[in-house]
Amino acid sequence: MKKIIYIIGGVALLALITFNFSGCIDKSFNDIEPRVDSTSIKANTTIAELKSAYPGELVKLTDTTFYKRDSIIIEGIVTSDDQAGNFYKSIVIQDATGGIEVKLDKTTLYNDYKRGQRVIVICNDLYLGDYGGLIQIGSTFTENGYRQIGGIEGDVMINKHLYRKGRKLVAVTPLTLLPNMLTANNFSKLVKVDNVQFKVINSPENNKHLTFADKIGGESIDHIVKGCINNYNDLLVLRSSGYAKFANDTIPSRNGSIIGVLSYYNGTYQLIVRDLKDINFVNARCN
Repeated sequence: MKKIIYIIGGVALLALITFNFSGCIDKSFNDIEPRVDSTSIKANTTIAELKSAYPGELVKLTDTTFYKRDSIIIEGIVTSDDQAGNFYKSIVIQDATGGIEVKLDKTTLYNDYKRGQRVIVICNDLYLGDYGGLIQIGSTFTENGYRQIGGIEGDVMINKHLYRKGRKLVAVTPLTLLPNMLTANNFSKLVKVDNVQFKVINSPENNKHLTFADKIGGESIDHIVKGCINNYNDLLVLRSSGYAKFANDTIPSRNGSIIGVLSYYNGTYQLIVRDLKDINFVNARCN
């Protein structure tokens, strides 16, 4: 009888240990999943309002006189995608009022911040700055004694400021960009230009077909976008990173449309595509 009791007790103990071990495994896997926020956190500031607080130089948001509230929270939909390597250590989000680049000191962001993902950004203790005239939000770093805008460092700090909101991805309709819409109000928005082509498709030096960027040297390259109906006055370029997966591909010679995030650097308006699917050149070139 005692033997039977010992056997039953041993089986029960083994089952208990197995249950607890399984519970630990489940908990550990749940802990490492990317966090998806509930809808309890709500924005109290639009992106346009946030950008209007920028005084023209690096500033800590909670130090601005524009804000007299306990928290500064924005919400936007992700329009960028770094999977093809044309975006680097940042995501771009936009709401109904505008778009902004959020600097993060992390790569492969497409795993957690996919196109169409709603994101809450708690801006307390973050900074507004600009790079070449493009307003950005993030942390700071110092180089050669000069403090400037930089990426939020580490998962702990990123998770403190950024919350993914919901699992459903939301499609963003790009803004059709006309020449008179090349303004700061549209910076960091997803835009589309129609009936365009690249002004130069062959190198003037050796007549070789130009590539999107310099993959060997890792250098970014600008290609002037010429409108067949709308004249952008050579102010609009397609900018591609030398580290993009498509850097060594030749630029298309035909005519069509481009979807991309509108960026800006020192007087030049830049289209940044997520991948080559954003370029649809199927028509014959115009004169």
